[in-house]
Amino acid sequence: MTSTHDLIAKIPSYMIEIVSSHILGVHADPRALAEGLSDEARLVKILDSLPARQGDLLMDLYELGEHVAWDVLGWVYRNDIDQLRSDLEQLGHLGLVFQGGLTGRDPVILLPSLFSLLETRKKGYYLPPEKLTWNEPRKATLWGHITMLNTIRTGKIRCKAGMEPFKRGWEFLDEILSNVLDVRRVYWELVELGCLKERGGTVFPQQRSAMNLALEGDSRYRLWRFTQSCRQNPGLDYQVFATVGERAIRKDFLTRSLVLWAVSRDEAAGEAGAHVHTLMDLLVELGVFQEDISGDWIRFSEEAFRALKTGKTDAAVHSYSEEVIIQPTMEILVPGDFDAVDLLNLGEMSDLVQADVVSIYRITRESVFRALQEGWNAEKLLNFLERISRHALPPNVSINITGWTRSHPEAHVIRGTFLVLGGDHALLPKGLDEVLPGIFRIPERCEEDVSSFLEKRGVMVRAVDGAREVDSDIDWGKSLPLKAPGRIQHRAAQKEGVYPFGMVMPLPYGPRREAMFEETLHEGKSMIIFYPRQGYGEIQARKISPVFIYRRGGVAFMEAFCEDTGEGEVFDISKVRALFRQP
Repeated sequence: MTSTHDLIAKIPSYMIEIVSSHILGVHADPRALAEGLSDEARLVKILDSLPARQGDLLMDLYELGEHVAWDVLGWVYRNDIDQLRSDLEQLGHLGLVFQGGLTGRDPVILLPSLFSLLETRKKGYYLPPEKLTWNEPRKATLWGHITMLNTIRTGKIRCKAGMEPFKRGWEFLDEILSNVLDVRRVYWELVELGCLKERGGTVFPQQRSAMNLALEGDSRYRLWRFTQSCRQNPGLDYQVFATVGERAIRKDFLTRSLVLWAVSRDEAAGEAGAHVHTLMDLLVELGVFQEDISGDWIRFSEEAFRALKTGKTDAAVHSYSEEVIIQPTMEILVPGDFDAVDLLNLGEMSDLVQADVVSIYRITRESVFRALQEGWNAEKLLNFLERISRHALPPNVSINITGWTRSHPEAHVIRGTFLVLGGDHALLPKGLDEVLPGIFRIPERCEEDVSSFLEKRGVMVRAVDGAREVDSDIDWGKSLPLKAPGRIQHRAAQKEGVYPFGMVMPLPYGPRREAMFEETLHEGKSMIIFYPRQGYGEIQARKISPVFIYRRGGVAFMEAFCEDTGEGEVFDISKVRALFRQP
C-alpha cells in the first residue's frame, strides 16, 4: 500500500465501524479512521511503549517490505511461531499490523504511516565512519594460489575429464600444501578462474591467466570471492553494497537485514542464516569489510568500496625484492610475503620442494628446461636470480644454469605440420617422413604426441606461426561495478479485503468449528460473526448471542439473537466465514 488511506480503502465497509471503535475508541468513517491511524504523536507513544521484542518485529517487517508472505515470517521465526502470532495479534489490535485476507496464512501488511518513524529508528544503526576507531583491514593474498600453480608445474598431475585430478594427484598436492592452505578450494578456484588447463590428460598452468592473476590478483580476487560467495542468492552482493554504502553499520543489524532479504527471496531459506554469517566472516577475512576496535561496527574498506562502485581495482605496485636466499646447493629460500609475480616466475624455472612460511625451491636441469620452453634464456634466468637474491649469486649456480641452457637440442614446429630438427635424428619418434634434410612431416593431429615425445628426451620444442595452443585471459566472471537485480514481486491480491491482524479469526473446518460456538453459548457471551447476506453473496458483520445449537441432515445450525436486527435468527454454522476477536 502506498499510504494508510489506500490501506483503509481495502477494509470491507462492514468492518470500518468495528475497527475504528476498537482501535480509536470512536465511530469513524474510512477517512477519519485513516487520519486517526496516521496520527504521528499517537504512533510515537505506542512505539515507545512496546516491548523490545515487538519493536524488533516491526523493524523486521519494515526491512522485509510493505507486504510480507506468511511463509517468509514462518522461516524467520520458525523456532517461536506461537510467540510471533501473539505479538502480531497485539500489534494488530493497536492498528499497526494488518492481514490481507481470511485464510490464516495471509500476507502481513505494515501500517504505511509507520514507515517514516521506522526509517528514523533505522538510522540509529548507522554512524559516520570518522566517529569510530578502525582496525586495519586484513589483506587476503594470492600466495596460496601461486604456490599451487608452482606445485602443479612441478608435479605434472594427471586428471580425469573436467580437470578432476586422480587420487594420486590429490595425494601429491595434499602432501606438499595441506598444512598451509585449503587444497581443494584453491585448486577449483584456479580452474574456475581459467588459470589451469588440461593437455593430454595432464594439468598445466594457463600462463597468461596465471600472470594476470599475479598482477591484478590481491585486489580483484577479494571482490571475486565476494561475488562468488553470493551466487546461491542472486543479488545478495548488491544488497550488501546498497545496505552498507559509505557508512559504518552495526554488524548485528546488517546480519539480520541480509538474512531477512535472503529469506524473502525464497532462496534456500532454511540455510540463509548460516550462509549470511559465513559471508560476513569471509568479507572481514578478505579485507572487503573493516571492523572497528569494538567489533560491533563494520564498513567497506576504502579500496573495496571504490572498486565495487566504479568497477576499477587498484593494481598492487611492488618494488624489486631482495628477500630470497639462493644457496650453493641450488636451493632457494623464499619468504611467504614474496611478490606474487616474482613467485610465479620463480615457479617457472625451479621446482617447489616445501611450502611453508619460508618455502624451499630447487633449480634443476629439468626446471631450467621447463623455463626455456616458456621463453626464458640463460641471461634472463641469471638476471632474475641476481635481482631477487639478498646476496651475490653463488658461482656454481651461474655455471650450472648456463651449462644446462646449452645442453638441450632444439626442434621447431611449423604450422603444426612440419618439424625442423638440427642434430641427432635418433631422438625422433619412428615413422616420420623426412621431406627435406632435417625437415619431417608430422601426421595429422599428432603434433602434441610428437612434441611430448621429444620433450621427454630433452629436446626443447618451439612453435612457429602460432602453431601451439594460445593462452586465454583470466575469467573473473561477473563484472563490476555491482548492479541491482530485477525486483521480485511477492504481493498477493487481496480478494477478501484487509483486516487488523488477529482481530478477525478465520474458522477451522470440522468439529472444532462447532466447539467454538458451543463454548460461547455455555459462557453466555455475545460474538460478532461474518456471514453471507441472505445466506450467500456479500459478507456482513452480525453481532449475535447464541441460544441453541442443533444438527439437521448432518449440518450444524445455531439459533441466536441478532442484536443488529433485534430478532432471533437461524445461522448455518458451516457458512460462518470468521469471528471478531477481542484482545
